Amino acid sequence: MISDRVQHPFVKDIAWLVEGHYIERDFELEPYWLSDVEAQLLALDDQPQPLIDAVTECKSHFLGSYFETLFSFAIRHLSVLTVHYEHVQIVGEGKTLGEVDMLVETPAGQLHQFEIAIKFYLERQDLYPDHWIGPNKNDSLLKKVSRARGHQLRILETDAGKCAIADIAQGRMPQANLLIFGRLYSSLNAGQDISTWLAQSEYGGWIRASDFILLKSYFLNFLVLPKPHWLSYPAVNENIPFNYSQFAYNLVGEILHDSRPRHVFMWSAADAAGDICKHVFVVPDSW
Repeated sequence: MISDRVQHPFVKDIAWLVEGHYIERDFELEPYWLSDVEAQLLALDDQPQPLIDAVTECKSHFLGSYFETLFSFAIRHLSVLTVHYEHVQIVGEGKTLGEVDMLVETPAGQLHQFEIAIKFYLERQDLYPDHWIGPNKNDSLLKKVSRARGHQLRILETDAGKCAIADIAQGRMPQANLLIFGRLYSSLNAGQDISTWLAQSEYGGWIRASDFILLKSYFLNFLVLPKPHWLSYPAVNENIPFNYSQFAYNLVGEILHDSRPRHVFMWSAADAAGDICKHVFVVPDSW
């Protein structure tokens, strides 16, 4: 994967985006990336200042804002799509009805509305059908998709929406598309869960703090990942010192004092080129 061949954290994350790690999508971006997009990403890794500037200009430190900045940069600089609008407020009858994340046009003249998001959902089968929930439990995949399809993706069908883009649309009706990037995380709170999880590559995993030591048999190393770098594999090497047992003990102790889940990257060898590399959420026992 191209995200494994670049080093700068911003470039790794935008490469991860280009690779296409979706939870939900209505539109295929692959045909619209530049034909030499991988070469462009390698060049950006050598000279990342334009991307650094774009991220720096984003005043918000939230993960969603960071991802929107990456997405905007990718569409504008690494694709053949034309961006007409970004973050357009749709106002009707004196009140804000909603926002259009992005309105683009294909080389063939087709208009598309993009509603984009970056999400990380953990599986809780006991909450089915609302069983994919965010680390803080205030969000869920079902709620996000329902809200997007029931509201944001219909906003340009309103009179106010049509009026807001009339100068670009020229009578054309944009196709509304939901693009949720991110990762789903399987439960690892039983031995058979871990074995099944290790045999697949699609999902991350989540585990309660008191069970975290169970993963020691499979991984030599781990790093706690700070926001916003939850997307791609981080760049690690053999020069980073690790004592798994001590680090695991410290991490569990932190969670006892601060109940926020921790997002960690785990790998099995001295560097991230080992046989097993995984993203894992470590959550409080009461989660």
